[in-house]
Amino acid sequence: MQVTLQQETLVPSWRRWVSIALPVAAVSTFLLGVLYRNVAMMAIGAVALCALWRSVGVAAAAKVHQLVSRRGAQLPSQVRAEITRRRHAEVPGSDPDSPEPPRHESPAEHRARKAMRKPTATSDLVQTMIDQGRYSLLLRHETASQLSDEELAEVLAVLDDQMSVVPAGRVLLGEYAERANWGSAPVSADCVGLVHIEGCYLDRFCVTNEQYQHFVDDCGYEQFQLWPEEALPALFEFVDRTGVPAPAGWHNGQHLEGAEQLPVVGISWYEACAYARWVGKRLPTDAEWTKAGAWPVETSPGRVSQRRYPWGDTFESRKAALWASGGRGPVPVDSFELGASLGSVYQLIGNVWEWTSSSLDATSRDATSSNDGHSMQVLHGGAFNTYFENQATCHFRSGERPLARRNNIGFRLALSFDVIADQELNDTESSEEPPAAIEE
Repeated sequence: MQVTLQQETLVPSWRRWVSIALPVAAVSTFLLGVLYRNVAMMAIGAVALCALWRSVGVAAAAKVHQLVSRRGAQLPSQVRAEITRRRHAEVPGSDPDSPEPPRHESPAEHRARKAMRKPTATSDLVQTMIDQGRYSLLLRHETASQLSDEELAEVLAVLDDQMSVVPAGRVLLGEYAERANWGSAPVSADCVGLVHIEGCYLDRFCVTNEQYQHFVDDCGYEQFQLWPEEALPALFEFVDRTGVPAPAGWHNGQHLEGAEQLPVVGISWYEACAYARWVGKRLPTDAEWTKAGAWPVETSPGRVSQRRYPWGDTFESRKAALWASGGRGPVPVDSFELGASLGSVYQLIGNVWEWTSSSLDATSRDATSSNDGHSMQVLHGGAFNTYFENQATCHFRSGERPLARRNNIGFRLALSFDVIADQELNDTESSEEPPAAIEE
């Protein structure tokens, strides 16, 4: 036992002297090379120092790992279990035995953590997509086949709850519809203002601040593939009051507190398009938007009538958020239920103007053009500050530059039938015949 102990003490002592002598020799060789300007000696000394430094670093790391392992092994099993439990606790201080008071997440922190959470199963991914309003992506042909029957039924239920069917058929647009509504001569079936649309879905509500917040939290402004190419030069101008990429009226990338269910405003046409791509939808066309509100119906063979307002042909201030209603700002998107269309689409009239995918035709009598010569996008519906009643109809069209970010312009989205995997959904498409004439 005595010999063994002596050997164990002598070996470390010998190694200690070697570990001291070798660095001294390496440094001396390098300095002598510098003194006598001998490149070979300098190189030998430098290489020796590098080798020693590397070996010392590896040895030190191994020693630290050994000490940590021994320390962990010496911990009682109860202590190790407690450390593991606290490391995996989602909210620090939530343990009642912890001296720290529980800390509650702010809404912004909750949204950020929820967006960054990695799903652990298909069901988690489905729920995340639904929560973000991206459920339409789950109904694409390439993804719907991977869902279970229960998951597909859940997604379809969300689709039915959030979107309304706009049946296929013809609709009269702009001034031609106004002439028909005011009792002018019936419009012939070959009128240029009479267009046919395919069936589609349309959001029942305008996109809210809460929904758009998911897009901002997911760094949508940095996903260049979502943006039209012509918008890229102006992309860094789409910022809020604090210079953070977000709608114009927001602060530090967050909407105002209590404004979750208000329609998102202060966004350009390009921002609306980027959000639409992110959720797997698109902006509605001028004709689709008009048909959802006017809802042409056949009153006699070959003759149809379409409404001036979603609720009928008579203006009623209590059914829309307009200047006449007494409001001076946007209201929640589910307000004014009495003004909903036959398809239960809310606030097609009032609250905020709505972007569409259509450009104003310079040859149209009711179209306008921007002063700088750039194209303008069709706006529909009027807003909370719309004073004239004739501007708040299903047929009135206004226009604005795509880069405009007004505090009274929002949007809602559409979804074509042909992108839905379940072909049975397409059977709801209407089979209206082209009318011979349009009358009041």
